[in-house]
Amino acid sequence: MNVCRKVLYQRQKRLRGLYIMLSQTYPLGSTAIVIVDPYNDFMSCRGKLWPFLRKVSLKYSVRENLKRIVAAGRENGVPIAYAPHRHYVSGQFSGRKYLHPSHVGIQLTRVFDEGKFGSRFYDPLLPQQGDLISSYHTCSSGFAETDLHEQLRLRDISHIIIIGYTSNTCVEATARSAVDLDYHVTLVTDAVASWSPEDHYAAIGVNYNELASLVTSTSNIIKDIQTLGQDHV
Repeated sequence: MNVCRKVLYQRQKRLRGLYIMLSQTYPLGSTAIVIVDPYNDFMSCRGKLWPFLRKVSLKYSVRENLKRIVAAGRENGVPIAYAPHRHYVSGQFSGRKYLHPSHVGIQLTRVFDEGKFGSRFYDPLLPQQGDLISSYHTCSSGFAETDLHEQLRLRDISHIIIIGYTSNTCVEATARSAVDLDYHVTLVTDAVASWSPEDHYAAIGVNYNELASLVTSTSNIIKDIQTLGQDHV
């Protein structure tokens, strides 16, 4: 039995390697970068949730990597799409029958408080003219009950590179929805962060490999984006 399992594992690994090689081409004009929840409450040193995200964010230079990827996209003609979480307002969950744990946390902490510092986009990642900004998601997935899918399809986007916060919640949920909607999904292991190293690893070390079309690093995805820019010229 152990021999059979080993053979099966090696075969799956070879097939996965072949699939990854075939998946590394990004079509010009059909690729976009989707950045999830780049809010001050997550990313700023003054943010309410930064103390909980600081360790993983700093270990992997996530804030710097997000800036590098977005800058590379802008420089090479790759559209940037923002998938923001709904801002907190008093009573916003009154119509929900069942509260998700994140909703309870939002109520207690007033994270992403509407009109306040924490609900604003992190200054180095502010949207620019021509960027796509979807309607707000209310729980985890950037696609659920938003217009993100419609806006991407209007631009004929088929391949998306998903980055942002947090690794094992909104980023992963957005990726799962994207797969269901038939996108080619790339996830970037050092351009996402979560609450603890264990949470982060559960996403990048386990789930992403079973989910995404391609799992890669910031340095590698920037090279791919720059190749798109060369084709654009």
